[in-house]
Amino acid sequence: MSRNSANPVGSEPRGAPLVSREAEAQRDLGHSTLSLSARRILLFGFLLLLSTGFLAAWSGALASAKKTSGHRIADVRDESPEEAPSRAGAGFSALWEWLPSPAAIHGFETALAESSVLVRKLRPLVQTALVGVFGEGNTQAVVAKGGWLFFQKDIDYVNGRPFLDQRRQRERFEREHVDADPLKAVLDFNRQLADRGIRLIFMPVPVKPCIEADRLDQSAGAKQRIRQNASFTSFAEILRAHGIEVFDPTALLMERRERTGEAQYLARDTHWTPQAMEAVAQSLARTVAYGEEGQAASEASPPLDPPGSASKQVGVMEIRSVTAHGDTVALLGLPASQKVYAPETVQTRVVSSEGMLWKASPNAEVLLLGDSFANIFSLREMGWGEQAGLAEHLSAALDAPVDALLRNSDGAFATRQMLQQELAKGRDRLAGKKVVVWECAARELSFGDWKLLSMELGATPNPTFYCPPAGSRRHVEGTVARLSSAPKPGTVPYKEHIMSVLLVDLAVGDEPVEAGKQCLVYTWSMQEQKAAKASFLRPGDRVRWVLTAWEDVQETREKFQRSEFDEPSFLAEPFAWAEKMQ
Repeated sequence: MSRNSANPVGSEPRGAPLVSREAEAQRDLGHSTLSLSARRILLFGFLLLLSTGFLAAWSGALASAKKTSGHRIADVRDESPEEAPSRAGAGFSALWEWLPSPAAIHGFETALAESSVLVRKLRPLVQTALVGVFGEGNTQAVVAKGGWLFFQKDIDYVNGRPFLDQRRQRERFEREHVDADPLKAVLDFNRQLADRGIRLIFMPVPVKPCIEADRLDQSAGAKQRIRQNASFTSFAEILRAHGIEVFDPTALLMERRERTGEAQYLARDTHWTPQAMEAVAQSLARTVAYGEEGQAASEASPPLDPPGSASKQVGVMEIRSVTAHGDTVALLGLPASQKVYAPETVQTRVVSSEGMLWKASPNAEVLLLGDSFANIFSLREMGWGEQAGLAEHLSAALDAPVDALLRNSDGAFATRQMLQQELAKGRDRLAGKKVVVWECAARELSFGDWKLLSMELGATPNPTFYCPPAGSRRHVEGTVARLSSAPKPGTVPYKEHIMSVLLVDLAVGDEPVEAGKQCLVYTWSMQEQKAAKASFLRPGDRVRWVLTAWEDVQETREKFQRSEFDEPSFLAEPFAWAEKMQ
């Protein structure tokens, strides 16, 4: 694509009144309103929950809270049974001391929400009726015509306020405590790479409504055209003015849709189709090889060699059919047995390297930093196959090895943070690199945390934290000191999540507890959109885990969405992986 590929369609002229943009947004992308019948169903469900569910949920939650809260409700003070009778007549002040602590109440409330029988059983049934009968989604997923589903946050990115608006950025900082300025982060990262003679290609992938928004418009004359956030064109122009290459595949994807008549995104998933992704990979390869000005304006380059061809070192090994429901179906919260949305089947092309399944090469000259748009056909647990994603097909199009650091979601900072950690530990992942491609979903421009991260190379550390030796398994017991954040199932478009845990006062095997001995642990907080046991932990809980070295499982776990500690001193420390929570 040419320099003009950052299509300005959808942006608002400077000084245009706000009302005109809101009117256009509502006309083009629509807004969800509930019909009278849908409102009645919701009211009925709400009243049913209030009238019949509370007592059952209360009794179940009490038992659950005792198990999951680090501060037991009944154990609010240290007192022997002999002391209790002497306090019976101590009056109101004594009774006050027996009330549960705020931490205990918080644990109880969490357990109540998670364990409510009616919440788990009734809500999916109500949502099924809303979707199947009335075509209504929820706060996460929007129902469109023809069986299509859209992620609400993607629509908010297109319709929302310009992401470069400084007042909006200040509001996000005050409300969310994040750095909301993508310009500053991209420019800073480019400067650090340029200091090492490395070229940066920034690749914001258009989200589904940018290309497929006409499927949301219920009017008969809905037209295909590109939609973008009002700041996007200015953002790309500023980066280019600073010498940063911006690979924007938006025009390419729209051209493919108009020419072929095929959808470029999966109907019930937030991501693109395998064919759209491959076309983008080939165009990206031309940019990597020849620079932004050398891109062809369309798919003029020859396709990958057919299966069985031996003319390339990296090429397609086989074609596979993959069938899945998609992440936006999961966001609707429908029952597992739902029949409203049938699964979708796609054809993926698995890539091999010298006859073997493709793997990232740390010694390659090209490094891809990517989010779920790079992972979608590469990470098996996402449901759409493996070894057929953006990194694999970029490598095939280049006919050369490619290094990759991939993480679902948080494309604004997650992969830069992974690179930062590698460097801090003395592992120079940038050694020999000529090009870094930084891919992220365009929605991150509006909703991401664009914090600045230093890419300094550290010395090989002398570990001060315990970690099992590579290839071994160790039974440990420790006290939870800190936990990273964990998403609530059903609120995010991915099924798995890994959280970070800091354990202190560690006992390894049959050894006694060592005060001050610490261990950094990664563990599941969510699997298959269900909360894992670790997500209920609180500081102060004592846990027993079977640990192994993170490096033993890193290849299969690294791509999953993960929350980290923002503690700089932890960057160079080894992490363990919790295989089992006892």
